[in-house]
Amino acid sequence: MKFRKLIDSIAFRISLSIAVVVAASTISVGWLILQEDRKTLEAELQSKGRYLAESMSHHLIEPILYEERHTIYSILEGSMKSAQSLIVHAEVYDKSGELTVSAAKDERYENLDLPPLSYASAPDPAEIRINNNLSLYHLSMPVSVETLGTIGYLRLCITKEFLYSTLEDVKKKLLLFSAAITVVGIIFGLYMARKVLQPVLILSRGVSLIGEGEVGVEVPVVGHGEIRELSMSFNRMSVKLKDLIDKMKSAQEHMVKTEKLYAIGEFSAGIAHEIKNPLTPIMMLMRRVKDEKESLTDKDIEIIEEELNRIDKIVTEFLAFARPDKVEKTKVNINEVISEVIILTKPKMDRSGISIVGKYLPGLPDITGNNDALKQVFLNIMLNAVQAMDGRGGNLMVETSTGNGIVQVIISDTGIGIPEENLKKVYDPFFTTKKEGTGMGLALTHNIVSDHSGRIDISSTPGKGTTVKVEFPV
Repeated sequence: MKFRKLIDSIAFRISLSIAVVVAASTISVGWLILQEDRKTLEAELQSKGRYLAESMSHHLIEPILYEERHTIYSILEGSMKSAQSLIVHAEVYDKSGELTVSAAKDERYENLDLPPLSYASAPDPAEIRINNNLSLYHLSMPVSVETLGTIGYLRLCITKEFLYSTLEDVKKKLLLFSAAITVVGIIFGLYMARKVLQPVLILSRGVSLIGEGEVGVEVPVVGHGEIRELSMSFNRMSVKLKDLIDKMKSAQEHMVKTEKLYAIGEFSAGIAHEIKNPLTPIMMLMRRVKDEKESLTDKDIEIIEEELNRIDKIVTEFLAFARPDKVEKTKVNINEVISEVIILTKPKMDRSGISIVGKYLPGLPDITGNNDALKQVFLNIMLNAVQAMDGRGGNLMVETSTGNGIVQVIISDTGIGIPEENLKKVYDPFFTTKKEGTGMGLALTHNIVSDHSGRIDISSTPGKGTTVKVEFPV
């Protein structure tokens, strides 16, 4: 991962680019120098060959005139005795072009396949031919006397070994030089990349710190020109961002306080409304007793008890919602919880003509939760479904599944459904469309699911039914 990050860095890419440019430039220059040296050395070798041929032709005049072949052979052999001698093969022809004497430096050059002597018909001062197969120059020159004209021909084979040896030395030096220049170029490139990119790297670090939440951080102002201006602009932006976030936090805290006060007001109004409803008949009965001096009948006492129980239920549910008790959580199997809830609601479903369709996944993993609290969740959901289908019958479908680390429960009914405008309010405390409902059932359900790190989602189509999806982490 670190190696990949190094390769993707701008510093590495710039350094690599500089190194490639330096290496390519050095190799190109070295190749050009090598070609020029080759041409120069070849010209020098040919010049030396001409000089040797001219010098030897003067020494061969007398032996050729007197046909002293031994002397001619001695002169030819003597020119090749030195280890540094450029001549490796020599031949002398008479004026008619017939070979008279030949000599070789060693066995390699004794039987050379040489081209015909062209000077037999074209007596130019000198001619040089290149033999690529043997790395030789063929140098031919007429042996002439001013009074007699051409008396014979001399042909020398000049070796290129010393030329190649010299070129090889030059090549090695150029390679060493190129390697040294490339290494220096890489070091220089790294230094320059670091020097140029240091302000950018500092800015990058500053941006990372802001991304990690350290707003207000300032970076050292380094570099020159646009980079310096960018660093200063970054510092100004960071300070302004911190001020803005501080203001937003302050505004958020104020908004939260306002929301809390608003929520308290809504709760208070809801509680007052819910408690006032059952208090009204009680107060009417008590006023009748006071004003009309009538005694309370058994029916009146029964009404008072029902209304007081209703008040007690409202207060109990409100306390459960506002200050939920800390419950002990253990391993719970959702299939078992749903089975217990169905047993409790089965009689009411039978009376309402509701059929249960269950599809439980075998081996469903356990979740961490409280059995009683989860039972309350599914009891509230199923009772709502039963009430939505009361008087019209229908099907209640319950399905459990698992995947991606969650346990999912889907409960669908074929009831009257929930209007779209009410779907947004179903979790609000005291919101209900039922005559005897308190509006706390789904609010408590939502709280319990959230306490179990779960999620509840309700979708509904009026006239067709409602689907409730509940998910818990495994």
